[in-house]
Amino acid sequence: MTTPEPIRSPRESLSRTGKLEEDASLAALVAADGLRAVEVAGIVFIGLLVCPPLAILVVVVVVPLLLAALVLGLLAAIVTAPYLLFHHFRHPERDHLSLLGHRLRRAARAVIDLAPHRIVADARKAHSGR
Repeated sequence: MTTPEPIRSPRESLSRTGKLEEDASLAALVAADGLRAVEVAGIVFIGLLVCPPLAILVVVVVVPLLLAALVLGLLAAIVTAPYLLFHHFRHPERDHLSLLGHRLRRAARAVIDLAPHRIVADARKAHSGR
């Protein structure tokens, strides 16, 4: 019966210069990976300085809350406006409707006076009176 030879790693079968070359290759690989890790850490650090975590919190939490509050506020204003107007104008002792009508007529006249043909007519009138 033959005696089995012990199993040897490939490193044990290398010569002294082969072992040194393998160690140097391993050290270069570790150094390259370490430099890569330092580069990634630097990029992450700069990213955190440029965009702080509070800015991320604002974008993720505060902006959606503000948008939801704005939408709910607009919905509440749209739903409650007719009710508030009805209760505001229903009192007969206050003559709000005639005041509202008067102001609307004045606003309509002002808008009509801003029409281009009215402006030209007023300009001709001003120049002919000189």
